[in-house]
Amino acid sequence: MNIETTPSLYFKEMIDDAIRNQRIEMNILVEFYLVNLLTEFMDAKKIKKVEDEPLVILMGKALNSSLTLQRTAFREIGDASLYLSGFFSDSLSRKVVDIDYYTNIGAASYNYLANLTKGELNSLYSELAERFKVFVDLLTEVSERCSLTARQDILRVYERWIRLKGKRNKKILNELGIEPLHNLSYSTIH
Repeated sequence: MNIETTPSLYFKEMIDDAIRNQRIEMNILVEFYLVNLLTEFMDAKKIKKVEDEPLVILMGKALNSSLTLQRTAFREIGDASLYLSGFFSDSLSRKVVDIDYYTNIGAASYNYLANLTKGELNSLYSELAERFKVFVDLLTEVSERCSLTARQDILRVYERWIRLKGKRNKKILNELGIEPLHNLSYSTIH
């Protein structure tokens, strides 16, 4: 990072590059949201807070909370799921709960949040919910470019393509001379 660059500007450049590389179209609010998400998660306390309790338990508590607490809880759960599955997808594949757990809970959290909001916020959270895996793939590219994950071996890229069906993973495989099987699912290989 350039000394004159703020974390927000750095992540904006990284997100813009990933958007161009993957040829993704999105609402400008979503792009702004993703930049802020990455900037906020630079604080290790934010990650620690999420790791203290399983997301599914937090989700249950949120569902039984007041409307005001629900909004905060669903946003925090969605944000944590998106960040962890985007920035740490490789390490999640070696845990008891994998990336599918995070993508399902994250998308559901943003969907609940969309239903609790109106106007531009509804549009923002709806897009985050509906295209959650696209944004995971986008953040994975940012993570790789930030050197926070090791260079993936071919099998990990293939597994990620099977789960997310992302264009970027398919492109990496194609560049390696591999054409993924379109009817293959993750359960087929386990």
